[in-house]
Amino acid sequence: MMIPLNIVASDVVLRGGQDGVRDLFARCIDGCLVTRWEPTPDELAILNRGGSVELWCVGTRSHPPVALRAAEHEDEQA
Repeated sequence: MMIPLNIVASDVVLRGGQDGVRDLFARCIDGCLVTRWEPTPDELAILNRGGSVELWCVGTRSHPPVALRAAEHEDEQA
């Protein structure tokens, strides 16, 4: 599974702790909670072969609006 990263200027922490789930650091930007993730080497190889990204949300009755995108490393952002 992709590795959750600590986003710069995070102002929200969603606590994990169960079954090895890590804390998820987020930053509120324009009314959205933004998190950053890093693919494992195996996942990166899949993506480089043309694979895709799946989004899994816990629960089945409601689904919040979401967006996925690629982002440069934070130290490379303008």
